[in-house]
Amino acid sequence: MVDTSVHLGRYHNAPRKSGMFVNFRNWMVNEGRAKIVFWLFVIAQLLYFAQSYYVLWTSPSVKTFRSVLGQGLPIARGAANIINLNCAILLFTVCRNLISGLRGTFLGRIIPFDKNITFHIWIAYFIVFWTIVHVIAHYFNYLNVAIVFEKVTSWQLAMISGPGWTGQVISVSFFLMVTSALEAVRRKYFEMFWFTHHLFIVFFGALLMHGSFCFIKGDTGDPCRGGPTFWKWWVASGVAYFLERVYREFRGREKTIVSKVVQHPSKVVEVQFKKSTFKAKAGQYIFICCPEISIWEWHPFTLTSSPYEDFVSLHIRVVGDWTTKFAQRLGCRFGGPEEAGMSPPKSLPFVMIDGGFGSASEDVFDYEAAILVGAGIGVTPFASILKTIWYRLQNREGTIALRKVYFVWTCRDKEAFEWFQDLLVTLEEENIDDFLEIHSYLTGKLKINEVKNICINDGEDGKDAITGLRARTHFGRPNWDEIFSGVRNKHPGADVGVFFCGPKVLSQALHKACNKWTEATPTGTRFYYGKENF
Repeated sequence: MVDTSVHLGRYHNAPRKSGMFVNFRNWMVNEGRAKIVFWLFVIAQLLYFAQSYYVLWTSPSVKTFRSVLGQGLPIARGAANIINLNCAILLFTVCRNLISGLRGTFLGRIIPFDKNITFHIWIAYFIVFWTIVHVIAHYFNYLNVAIVFEKVTSWQLAMISGPGWTGQVISVSFFLMVTSALEAVRRKYFEMFWFTHHLFIVFFGALLMHGSFCFIKGDTGDPCRGGPTFWKWWVASGVAYFLERVYREFRGREKTIVSKVVQHPSKVVEVQFKKSTFKAKAGQYIFICCPEISIWEWHPFTLTSSPYEDFVSLHIRVVGDWTTKFAQRLGCRFGGPEEAGMSPPKSLPFVMIDGGFGSASEDVFDYEAAILVGAGIGVTPFASILKTIWYRLQNREGTIALRKVYFVWTCRDKEAFEWFQDLLVTLEEENIDDFLEIHSYLTGKLKINEVKNICINDGEDGKDAITGLRARTHFGRPNWDEIFSGVRNKHPGADVGVFFCGPKVLSQALHKACNKWTEATPTGTRFYYGKENF
């Protein structure tokens, strides 16, 4: 294994400066904004529940029913108010065009817009929690009412009454949406997740109806006075999401032509498109739909083309049902039994693409130095970024803060390096002012004949036997402490962007390394972590 310290500097595990203020500033670099927004939202919910409970408990309109319902009514109504609050925000988190626009404004420095999907998931969990509170409280209410008023049963109140049956529809539809969205299910059965998640139409429809029925009505001081209120909470996000979907559908159906298809090793397919109205930044992602496979399914992929190229390209790893069918429709054959006897396609399919949408990687040009880490096919956003960097440096176009890029690529098998090899060779040969450092890591085992071939050919013409680069391939996993300490030594007092696309386990390791080696002082180096999240 080649010693990376030759490039990055010797490993110095120097202690960081300590102190409450320094530790707080270190924490703010990667954790602060997201954690503060999260806990402020949690506290806001608790305070709103407490305020709702107090108002309802002390309201003259509720005193009439206290002897029958006790704590049940104010708890149920307080939880319902929090559900309204969460549902009012839920759709905003998936308005991708709105978020892409806002992340480029001053709000992007305050609100972590790149965490929108994470926040979307947490809001769903909050709705689950408050729904449980709401349902349990109402079941106690149904039992108490059934005891006092013998003409109605608790079962009738829970299942047949207006609030009851709409509540059951809401609960069942939301349960299916949440369970199908769990990571283990979503990754293995994406189509099931995609279609089940569209039960949000049923969910919100039932919620709009749910408030139209009033569980308790009194002769004086009606607790339902004023009618249903959920629509007042939901109308802004509902309209925003509706306009978002209409715009995306319209934009997605603009003329798109598949201009080129390349089958790469490791079951990777490169697809190039031409679309005259398409605009995107380096590092962004798009959604693609192939109506011949499914008119309803839109799948996200990171761009591998640069904005300076006259085409749009994606590199798609064939791992699931949709990607397999799409690759076969494009004429790619990987030797599977289901491909036996398949004739080549007579034409390329009609596709629709929508985007681009903002991601963390597009901020790479805002830092003095950047560490780009791709795992396997997770290298795709950095193909776009490296192409754009090369173009801007070659043409001396504008000024950028970025002065140094450390590119780290880890793969399990050596064939995975091949599809990105040509670009890396070009970048290495055209490396202006030692701008780019490439570090490739092979983490999988090699066969005996592969080891012999590497031993014979390694170093020939000064190039690595696996990648064809001057930079040598390292065997095993990266030593992140060594890499980060080397970068910190070479860039004291700088802001370094660390961008990653790949599996969760490696993301966690990088996130911890950024926090460990960050020193938010005037002379310290700060590592800002960003992960592709769509």
